[in-house]
Amino acid sequence: MPRDAWSNPSAVSAEDAARMAAFLEDRAACPDQILVNTALRDALAPRPGERIVEVGCGSGALCRLVVPHLLPDGEILGLDVAPDMIAAARALAGRQAGLRFEVGAGEALPAEDATCDAFFAARLLLHVADPLRVVGEMARVVKPGGRVVLMDWDWETVVVTHPDRELTRRLLHWRCDHHGGNNWSGRRLLGYALAAGLRDLTVIPVTSVALDEAAALTGSMFRAAEVARDGGAITPVEHDAWTGELRQQLAEGRFLASITYFIVRGERANGNRANYGPEIRRFVIR
Repeated sequence: MPRDAWSNPSAVSAEDAARMAAFLEDRAACPDQILVNTALRDALAPRPGERIVEVGCGSGALCRLVVPHLLPDGEILGLDVAPDMIAAARALAGRQAGLRFEVGAGEALPAEDATCDAFFAARLLLHVADPLRVVGEMARVVKPGGRVVLMDWDWETVVVTHPDRELTRRLLHWRCDHHGGNNWSGRRLLGYALAAGLRDLTVIPVTSVALDEAAALTGSMFRAAEVARDGGAITPVEHDAWTGELRQQLAEGRFLASITYFIVRGERANGNRANYGPEIRRFVIR
């Protein structure tokens, strides 16, 4: 899979897109991710009859989590730039009521001003080139008083139990700065919301804890070591020693890691309008 696959999933092969969708589904089922996703849904506060849009929906796992709260008359629309990801989301949704998935980019939302009740974007803004534009578009399309909810991790909040502090810091800092997008995105969400003119802002930190291999974060620790090795930040010997210690901890039940996600919730003020681009194709949320 290309290293920048998450920044441009529309450019990957159909096989890689299928693997990415499967990864998203597996991650959504992990207990630490259920905690974070539930906190996002609660911040969004979906209500029956509303029309809500997720920007960067991936496989649609969060849309499927939110949609029961919109029924019987509401709808959630999932947008993603990757046609293969949208195809996967449609297949996973099956005939579930209230779900719709379309190809679309957050930088130029195909919708009229002030037409949706709420927007959300989760684990997206760290991957896009212009997050301010994406948040501005959400603020443009949401109705006055409607909600915009943003969520990203802050990878420099990661902690993991390990006796080698210097190696752990070197490995984690390299992963934070050189792999997987803007890993300080979580701490920047408040600024994006302010720049988009949102009001009544709330910042919700959610710390997920990994104690065993059921947590998604546990796998992330091993992948961090792998990419740090491949990037030259640590040697193969250091990689093997570091991951060997984690495996020993897991076997003995003394492994611990955590990461903090930030959720920012805001509302569009009356009369708040932004113009972020030329006229584009429109959709109608029925």
